[in-house]
This record gives sequence, C-alpha cells and structure tokens, in this order.
Amino acid sequence: MSSPPKNEPRPSDDGTVLPWQQQFQLAIPHGIAVGIALPGGDAAPPAEVLQRLHPKERATCGELEGLRRVQWAGGRLALQLALKRLRSRRVPFLRSEAGGVDAPQGLSASVSHKRDLVVGLVGQASAGTLGVDLENRLPERNHLAPRILTDAERERWEAIPPERRWPVLLAHFSVKESIYKAIHPFVQRYVGFHEAELVLRPNGRAEVTMHLSQGEGPFEIEASFTWLDDHLLTTARIRPGAPSSG
Repeated sequence: MSSPPKNEPRPSDDGTVLPWQQQFQLAIPHGIAVGIALPGGDAAPPAEVLQRLHPKERATCGELEGLRRVQWAGGRLALQLALKRLRSRRVPFLRSEAGGVDAPQGLSASVSHKRDLVVGLVGQASAGTLGVDLENRLPERNHLAPRILTDAERERWEAIPPERRWPVLLAHFSVKESIYKAIHPFVQRYVGFHEAELVLRPNGRAEVTMHLSQGEGPFEIEASFTWLDDHLLTTARIRPGAPSSG
C-alpha cells in the first residue's frame, strides 16, 4: 500500500484516523483513489464537511437521511479530494439513474463504502469507465464460492491451501464488483458473477475474460486489487475494444 501524504490525514493520539478525515490517497493506474473515514453512526455530517462539497452535492445531501446521508457526504468528499489531483476547479458528482456516480464531462468516477470507510475513484473518461469496490477483510465466507466462482476459477481455488482460500475468494468477488460497475454504462443490465472469469496475478493485477450472456462487447478491461490493512480495494477500467478480425 502506498503511504498517504505526510500532511494528510492527521491521526488521533492513538494512531487512528478521525471521522471525516482522509485515510489514504493512492495514485493508481486507473485514477486517483481517496479513502475517507466514516463516523460509524448516522448523525448528520458536520458543517465543515458539507462546505467542502459542491453546492449541488450539498443540496442532494440535504434530501437524504441517516446512513445514506453519511455515505453520500463521505463519498462526495472523497471524490472532491481525488478531483483536486486532476483539476483545480470543483465540479459536482451527482447520482446517475442507475444509482452510480454521474461524473462531470471528461471524467469517470465510482464510489464504494463500508460502515467505517468510503472510497472515491476519479479518472479521465477518455481512458475508460471506472468501477471501484471496497470490502472488509473479515469475516470469512468461503461458502459463497459456488456463487462467485466459475468452474475454472473454482478448480484453481480448491487447489490452493485452505488458509489462503478466503483472501483469494474475496479478491474474485470484489474485482467482479468493480468490473460490473465499470461495464454497466455499456450493457445497462445486471451482470452475473459467472459472466466474468479472472486469473489473479501476484502483482495485484487481474486478467479478465468476459462471458457476457447477451454477447455484448468486445471490451478492453483492466482490473487491480490492493490490500489496505483491514480492507480490500479493487478497481476496474473498461473501454470498448476493437472487433477481432477473421
């Protein structure tokens, strides 16, 4: 994991990151990823957090309640901090009809959140559409393997030592979630877990082969995974590919 800038964030005396503070900032091949620590409850975001959002984002936040409001504010704060690495002018990241991020022109963006942490990913739209996923490392749920893995993936998975199986299964699950977010603008439908097949590499990259049930594509797909202490961060970038000749 790359280290965040030394001046950001400022941890508490016991080394933990305070709510609404930046937990990490990573410049990765697919864009800029920023993690924001969430407070763990559903209290309204403080005024100083809301002031860091675009006015249109604040307006949407005011229409939400409880945990959804917290996640929206944290996610948009993460996107705005990521945007600062790409542009100087603040622009709004609103909500698409499908429930994802409606990024401003020229940008692609994605958000994922857990109870204690939210991550926003921003990149140039010319490079492709983006998907990001954040997962807790624990608890282990190996019983989900048949739902997540294709036959070929499961054969490889069952060949590894039992103590290594859960991280590998979680990486498959999360990378596929990122892929589905990135591919949705092109296919506009639910994509099942068995429609993507992965080979995970030690360098944190995933080789991806799509088996889309409705024959969409072809697509050029890049996917990566990074372990961040108690979380797994995965990203995907997708753009239309050239049809094969012959």
